[in-house]
Amino acid sequence: MGSVGQLGHCSLQSGDKELLPRRVVSLDGICIKEVACGGVHTCAVTAKGALYAWGGGQAGQLGVGPLNGFFSCKLNESEMMLRNIPVLVVPDGVQLVACGHSHTLISAKDGRIHGWGYNCYGQAANEKSTYAWYPSPVDWCVGAVRKLAAGGGHSAVLTDACSLKELCEFRLAETVNPSNASVVEDVASRTGADALARLCERLREHYYNDDEFGL
Repeated sequence: MGSVGQLGHCSLQSGDKELLPRRVVSLDGICIKEVACGGVHTCAVTAKGALYAWGGGQAGQLGVGPLNGFFSCKLNESEMMLRNIPVLVVPDGVQLVACGHSHTLISAKDGRIHGWGYNCYGQAANEKSTYAWYPSPVDWCVGAVRKLAAGGGHSAVLTDACSLKELCEFRLAETVNPSNASVVEDVASRTGADALARLCERLREHYYNDDEFGL
């Protein structure tokens, strides 16, 4: 069904299902290596590492921000924001993509993971917000990313962390708390454990903000 543009065609299917395969004309000539489908949106990664997205974007799952010129139209003048023609979201560097029901995850060549979309349970971004409208770094991940998975309200990452240093990072991460985060962050920074250092920084910021507002 393509009622909100998730099939990538110029015309929208209202009510009737698309029973026969039809090529996405706007991507002709572009070599696609991976495709992922969410609840009402679709993403594709090209051989050159670019990411395209199309379909429903009411929860930010397209990664192009709130209502703006990137959206093709409003369906029946409702609040359903959609993009029926693929739009370029990330120009290069993307290796993997996964679509949850209303959020999107990618892993980049630099090893970082980025997410956007519905974020009520923290499944798409670090920030405390219901919607993450743009690609945001997700901390943290140890080891090279092999697979991504995204569900309705959760995300998962499979890595190949196997060196002694990486396994020690995992063990340290299990013991990090507000009282020792500064010490662990210092060790992590001096040993090049960037992901663990970012985790400690996030924990300290979270604790500081909660303490500041008496939460």
